[in-house]
Amino acid sequence: MLTSRQKSILLTLLESDHFVTIEFLAKWLNISSRTIRYDLDAIDTSLESIQVTTTRMPGKGVRLRVGDDKRPYLFELIEGKQESTDKHTQRLMMSLFVTINGTFTIQELADQFFLSRSSVHKYLVDVEEWLDHFDLQLVKQAWKGFQVIGTERSLRLAFYQMLGDKRADLDRIEDWLNVNEREMELMKTWLSLVQTERGVHYSESSIDVFTLFLCWWKKQITAKSYVFVPKEHRHKRHFHLGVIGTFIKDHVEDERSVLHESAFLDDLFDQAKVVSYQKGTSHFKKNSRESQFCEHLLSQLSTVLHTNFLADEKLTNDLTHHIKAAFMRMSQGVEIENPYTEEIKVRYRAIYEMVFQLTYNMGIHLLASEVAYITMHISAAYERSRSRDFLPTVMVVCSSGLAASSILTTKLEQIEPGFHIIHVVRTQDLEQVLQETSPDFILTTQEISIPHWHQTKRFRVSPLLSDQDKRLIQHEAHKIVNRKQLASFNEVYGNASLVEPSLFDEKIHTIKTNDWRDAITLASEPLLAAGYIEQSYIQEMIMSVERNGTYMVFLPKVAFVHASPEHVKKEGISLTILEHEIEFGDLNPEQVTMIIVLAMKEAHNQDFIQLFHYLENETSRTQLLQKWIGRKDAT
Repeated sequence: MLTSRQKSILLTLLESDHFVTIEFLAKWLNISSRTIRYDLDAIDTSLESIQVTTTRMPGKGVRLRVGDDKRPYLFELIEGKQESTDKHTQRLMMSLFVTINGTFTIQELADQFFLSRSSVHKYLVDVEEWLDHFDLQLVKQAWKGFQVIGTERSLRLAFYQMLGDKRADLDRIEDWLNVNEREMELMKTWLSLVQTERGVHYSESSIDVFTLFLCWWKKQITAKSYVFVPKEHRHKRHFHLGVIGTFIKDHVEDERSVLHESAFLDDLFDQAKVVSYQKGTSHFKKNSRESQFCEHLLSQLSTVLHTNFLADEKLTNDLTHHIKAAFMRMSQGVEIENPYTEEIKVRYRAIYEMVFQLTYNMGIHLLASEVAYITMHISAAYERSRSRDFLPTVMVVCSSGLAASSILTTKLEQIEPGFHIIHVVRTQDLEQVLQETSPDFILTTQEISIPHWHQTKRFRVSPLLSDQDKRLIQHEAHKIVNRKQLASFNEVYGNASLVEPSLFDEKIHTIKTNDWRDAITLASEPLLAAGYIEQSYIQEMIMSVERNGTYMVFLPKVAFVHASPEHVKKEGISLTILEHEIEFGDLNPEQVTMIIVLAMKEAHNQDFIQLFHYLENETSRTQLLQKWIGRKDAT
């Protein structure tokens, strides 16, 4: 069985199409090169049964090549149970154990987690910090060990949220709860009836979490540990609890406690992740807070993106369901995980920024995971709309005949998100046509030379469009759509001054390198030295570019790079000017002269909008480059 760290290494190798150095992996995970080699040995051992092994070459690193037939097995291995040996998982599982038991001793934890007493004492510091996040405290009792202290509501919300953590070992928790198969089946029946009454289907992960939570909740009711729900959370006249409502009335002693228990569970079911719902069974009104919020947000997004989102019934229904749950999570202090957050920030950055800024202006401060989920709803609706306003304009250069140009343009029409084909021209007519039009990029079936005064990007492709051709073209198209959407957002809502931001005064430096990976490393050094980020953050940013391509080049020759917030200590920014242009990225590379490293802990860093507003102006970019290169020359 692999540890979570070993699974992270395996996933990185699986997603990479080149050698990854041992040093890179060691810096990313903040461990020694020797430990990485031990982890690779463990990975090789786990893959022996399917006759797959890593390739290690001195001076190059390690690489994993695996056929399509075996990739599903590897993903299943990565997503399966893991040993609780990493620090974060140990902290989570210890927190769950003490929450379930209420009281415990150091020896009990040592026995349960196979640790020494001194190691348990070290972990308890982290557990105490973690539980404090939920308003729970660990209190030492003379001769009795420790006790978890807090309100019943805090205890329940903590348990529910920790159960939903992707690192939680639910099988192990089931053992701790000491529930039998019959009890588990009863909880699943209860949940089935709740879903029927509500007209929804919860996600599999939500069902798994609720099953265990209800087993524990039932024990709390039996022990007469009732919850108190604040007045603002018990305003509903009707609750949708299925037979659970009957259980509460039969087993809770007084009407007041019945109301509080019903309100608590109803709110919990409201915030759960829904995968589908029956039309016409929603429990929100047209003038409800969530409906008004969605209408206002979609109205503003419709203006920016030139798409009538309010006419998309699926979007309005899906988004209202999500927002209702999100508002409930916010009020309860519950955080939802979104495994796609960082990828959404990169691939759909324009819509992500719009959603954050518009909701922020409405007085709603959403977590990054919530912003990313809303972005996914909006992006799906935008693609359904088949809007062509922000599509890239493409010129096709083909002198080999009508058949070749015909099949190329036909295949191009089948690639998302779509294109405006403004011309199909012969090589000899190219320069004249470029004087009259400005395509976003050129597709050519033969070698061509672009006039020096025209910097249009070009791709040489087969008329039949290979899979690699399609991947590159689609990547470029999505990147252009992102840029145009951001420009539209700035035009409608961006009133930022073109005065050079004051943060430029002290946080800009120049570097000289030809390698984009080195450039990111050097650009990050000021933040690393000042304690804003961990070393792992740098490796995460490099892997993001390797995995996603150059979506982060939102402006000509400017790369905005960042990674997941777990390796950020405090928010900061570093702007780096390269002494000469470099080719940035491996997939669909871009010429870059400026790298901006954003260390962001949450949904948004206001510096991004400030920088984008300023650098969007070509004159501002040129002046900034001249100013700082001039300063270097003067020294």
